Amino acid sequence: MLARLIDSHWAFRALLALPVIGMLVQFTQLHSWGLLINQSGEWAVRLLILTLAVSPLRIVMKQFHSGPHWPMWLLKRRRELGMATFLYAALHLAAYLVRQSNFHVVLFDLKLIEYATGWVGFVTLLALAITSNDASVHWLGLWWKPLQRVVYVSAIAAFLHWYLIRQDHIGLWLHLLPLVALEGYRLLYNFRHPAGVRH
Repeated sequence: MLARLIDSHWAFRALLALPVIGMLVQFTQLHSWGLLINQSGEWAVRLLILTLAVSPLRIVMKQFHSGPHWPMWLLKRRRELGMATFLYAALHLAAYLVRQSNFHVVLFDLKLIEYATGWVGFVTLLALAITSNDASVHWLGLWWKPLQRVVYVSAIAAFLHWYLIRQDHIGLWLHLLPLVALEGYRLLYNFRHPAGVRH
């Protein structure tokens, strides 16, 4: 029973939905658009980090002979992680647009780098979400995998958006540094194993 629940994609999707349920319950109590914007943005970044961290974690665990079991479990659910990342980013954007409730204000904000980076992050995530299906994989062929690397543009834009929009950067570094360390390890591993299988 437990093994079936762990392997269930629907159970994993329900787990990914828990933060948004908490956010919406809190919003009905406090009616704070600012809080909803902040929380949804942070969860979008967390899930984006988790999506990017799957492959480096597999390498680390393999090197330390810990067994790549749960990173492999996550790898099979990376598409769902990516879609959840996009949906939290969409909630973040929707809450921002409702709070502004003025098209001219949104256009004015777009001229500012702190908001422009947010739009870049969302648009690239949108492109990834649209092509995150078997039909797109078949249609794009060899172009599909290079397109998926746009996720790094999404990550850079998201972190710049966070850095520029917030005055307190402690949370940003706590999120960013583990990912940088993992990606750095993966680059070093691939450099040292040029003839091996790239992860």
